[in-house]
Amino acid sequence: VAHGLACERSEVMSLLRAASRFGSAAAARRTAVVAKAPTAPFARTFVTRSLPRLGHNLEDHYDMAEFMCKMHHPLGEYLIWAVMCSGFLVSFAPMMHSNYYFTGRFMPKDQGNTQLCDDSW
Repeated sequence: VAHGLACERSEVMSLLRAASRFGSAAAARRTAVVAKAPTAPFARTFVTRSLPRLGHNLEDHYDMAEFMCKMHHPLGEYLIWAVMCSGFLVSFAPMMHSNYYFTGRFMPKDQGNTQLCDDSW
């Protein structure tokens, strides 16, 4: 029984030795094929600052040619103005209506009379 185990163990060891030789040969071939890329004089990381690109404003002219030549549809601009005007109306119209309801004028006079006096509080 001891002889059978020794024989089996030597077969396993020889199989492992052959596999390791085969693996190391394949790894050597693989590393020989891979060529290294030429390295830059400095290493770039994610915090490296890019060099400034000094343009001359013609890029904007060609990037937004339709806008510069007024070829776009004006609906977008009208919508922007409508949103701004509605924001003004939604915030100030109720206050002006309240002023008119209680005092009879939309906007109070500058330095006008108020219902609060200096001695009231």
